[in-house]
Amino acid sequence: LRGRSYMRQNRLNNLSIAQSVEQILDNIAKNCALCGRDASDVQLMAVTKTVEAQRVNEAIHAGVRLLGENRAQELLAKMMIMQKDGVDIHFIGHLQTNKVRQIVDKVTMIQSLDSVALAQEIGVNAEKHDQKNELLVEVNIGSELSKSGVAPDRLSDFLGELSGFGRICVRGLMAIPPVSGTER
Repeated sequence: LRGRSYMRQNRLNNLSIAQSVEQILDNIAKNCALCGRDASDVQLMAVTKTVEAQRVNEAIHAGVRLLGENRAQELLAKMMIMQKDGVDIHFIGHLQTNKVRQIVDKVTMIQSLDSVALAQEIGVNAEKHDQKNELLVEVNIGSELSKSGVAPDRLSDFLGELSGFGRICVRGLMAIPPVSGTER
């Protein structure tokens, strides 16, 4: 699914957020059925970068239960207005160590762990809040200089370095492939 272009196209068609969410969920269900997958195993994440809190609330009211934000300051500004009961918020952008203390207790997952120093900072702040943080390790699979992430050939060593951190829980990997000229 191409969520951004799909939502952008719906906006051009003057669909409400609720109508867009309904169409996307229907599209997910149809595609899952085509490939023999259970639609309940697929989660829709609404990425809220540059989207005002009121529109985020509309998406929540329409059934979105997973939000993704990639800027710490923007997340903090929206937190007071967002109606986030029953909603998981993932931090999906590059996270600087000096921003960890501001968001660590406000998100259910950080999807951009890319250094031991960041893991240490998350662990220290998780300890302060008596919590355990779920993380995805960001892997720079295309070795792109413009992207953050652990190099694929360093991944095993990196995961080994994290094994001693008690307040973090690595749940998987996050990788974005380089842009390619061909569609699959």
